[in-house]
Amino acid sequence: MIKFLPLFAFFPLVFPLFGKAKADRFSLSSKEVKQEVAVIDRILERAHQKKKVQIPNKLDDGKLARRLYLAIAGRIPSYDETDAYLNNSSKDQKAMLIDSLLLSPAYDSQMFNWWADLLRLQSRMRGGAQIGAGELYNHWVKEQVAQNKPFDQVAYSLVTAEGYQWEDGASGYYLRDAGMELDNMSNTTQLFLGTQMVCAQCHNHPFDKWTQQEYYKMAAFTYGVSTRKGRDLQLRIIREHFSKTLRGLSPQQKKRKAQSKDAAAMRKALQEMLRPLQYGAQHTARKLTLPHDYQYEDAKPKDKISPAPIFGEPLEGLNEENKIDLYGKWLTSPENPRFTKVIANRMWKKVFGRGLVEPVDDWRDDTQASIPELLEHLEKLMIRVDYDLREFQRVLLNVKAFGREATNYEVANDQPYYFEGPLLSRMSAEQLWDSFVSLAVPYADERVRDPKIIEDKLDRFSQYQKKLENLEPVKMVSLANKGAKASKHVLARMEEIQLELREAQSADDLAAAGRLRREYGKVRNEQRTLFAKLIMGDDFDVRSLYGRGTSIKTANDSRWKGYSSSLMRASEIVTPAPPGHFLREFGQSDREIIENSNRQASVPQALTLLNGVIYGAVFSPQSPLSKNLSRVKSDEEKIEVLFLSILNREPSVEETRDCLELVKRKSTLPPPSLKIPDHWSKEKKEKYQKTMAKRMQELAQSENRRFLGVAWALMNTRQFTFIQ
Repeated sequence: MIKFLPLFAFFPLVFPLFGKAKADRFSLSSKEVKQEVAVIDRILERAHQKKKVQIPNKLDDGKLARRLYLAIAGRIPSYDETDAYLNNSSKDQKAMLIDSLLLSPAYDSQMFNWWADLLRLQSRMRGGAQIGAGELYNHWVKEQVAQNKPFDQVAYSLVTAEGYQWEDGASGYYLRDAGMELDNMSNTTQLFLGTQMVCAQCHNHPFDKWTQQEYYKMAAFTYGVSTRKGRDLQLRIIREHFSKTLRGLSPQQKKRKAQSKDAAAMRKALQEMLRPLQYGAQHTARKLTLPHDYQYEDAKPKDKISPAPIFGEPLEGLNEENKIDLYGKWLTSPENPRFTKVIANRMWKKVFGRGLVEPVDDWRDDTQASIPELLEHLEKLMIRVDYDLREFQRVLLNVKAFGREATNYEVANDQPYYFEGPLLSRMSAEQLWDSFVSLAVPYADERVRDPKIIEDKLDRFSQYQKKLENLEPVKMVSLANKGAKASKHVLARMEEIQLELREAQSADDLAAAGRLRREYGKVRNEQRTLFAKLIMGDDFDVRSLYGRGTSIKTANDSRWKGYSSSLMRASEIVTPAPPGHFLREFGQSDREIIENSNRQASVPQALTLLNGVIYGAVFSPQSPLSKNLSRVKSDEEKIEVLFLSILNREPSVEETRDCLELVKRKSTLPPPSLKIPDHWSKEKKEKYQKTMAKRMQELAQSENRRFLGVAWALMNTRQFTFIQ
């Protein structure tokens, strides 16, 4: 193996390999982990003997390191990380690497992606879109991951959330399904109880025991959670204003004054001033009733429904005030017959590629695990570690079966699998993207969005709320009237743009429609700025209320000078990525339903590798891959660097010979596709052409250009895209 000082040192991941891991940050000692692992190993061994399962070979060190990085860090190891692991002679090197990765920022990034699929996180979700509620919700989830908040506590926080997002970030759980209270309950039971009840929303479940009334009784717990707030304040101000201004007038005069243009403008201005306070989770006394077409004999249509759990005994002391709290405690209790089993099974699938129960979210009374004894043990283990998902994974990753070669035969959902090793699987879209980013950008795990921008935004919202709630109604109306007069020209321009936009859409003029949407956004921001500054003063940063997204945390860091700002890990960009993005082409979930991603191959994926930002970035002379190539001299050493960087193993003698034959000739690296979408603006087309021309020039100047064809070929092999 080549020896040289690493140019890009990843100390948080590599350094612990040479010393004692930070075990004090784990709840289990190394000895306790080994004891827990030994129990699981024995259970699996008994199952393998009973079912006469053929045991796969043990993975070599390179493949094991690659699998561990993909499972924990969500990406392949870098050249330096591979080198560090292969040259570590410690007998505990596997356990040390697991501990190191579990305590790294890369683990947090990977776990956020896992949560994002479960919670259907969307940066631009419809509930609270005006204030960027999606980004605020994502921020809260990242905080829970960074703090390693136990799973049961996260679940309880989500279903009992109340208030604005700056008061309770978990309120994003209800904003995500704003206006869809019944669907929210379907998602809750599927996510936390592994129970599909959505069919019972309209009729008794045709394939399970759940009745429509049972569904409605569950939904009655949270049906009163409203995602629209601030209405009471607005109505109080309007009532108080008109009770004074209409006093002494005749009924006709009152009607004319209340319906006048000035009154309408004032109400609209007041609504704009209160808009930031309209989105949150508010617990109300709203009652749920059965639908008008309810057809069963156990109740009548439109009967009011009282809340009741689908499992166990009725909740003691249940009343209107405590129903959501008792519901949250029942849901997350270790006594709940499904809550703990479901999350233990989900985590087992996350590590081994398949659950002991499949599907993981369609449990029934007759559901049987492929190894019942193991599921029972995992349920108890989850309780023992207090629902600490990091600690739970720490145990599973040390199990012997995880260190064996993947099984490469297909297993149907109704076919039992006994886990002689993990299932062979293709990398997820996020794993592929993050692996390419780590090849293209140094210190990729540290290149994150600045959380302080979101934290400042939350603080600004809190200030705005306090200021508004402390204003007298007379003062509020005065400011609203002032804002209505000042914003007349802005409103007129907004109406003009909307008219032009409709015309552009009718004419199918995509370029004009895009331009008009951007212009409308700018004018809309003028209106927001006007009203916010009336309340908070001219020095108030209005963008902090309505701006979307965050900037790169270390934008001025010299380590990333010259690197595209779009090259960040999947957890740090808009979620889900926009259509056409690498992540979406490779199967990232659209986050409309729970765990909606796919890992199927397609022709557009090959084109994405040629035509996307990744192509130029990975092969750029300044990428870590290119720089590592430049630091060795001989062709043999360069080929070894490519294999260790991309496949995380050394090449065989035959592979080295074949690659040497290839690099003696002109590079076979195919040129980037210059196909430009017709709907792009002229400016965007010109910018793209200049960028691609620059990349081609950089490739031509690179001293390693002969080897880029080999690199590109390795990235398109099954060895790269599959987790062996």
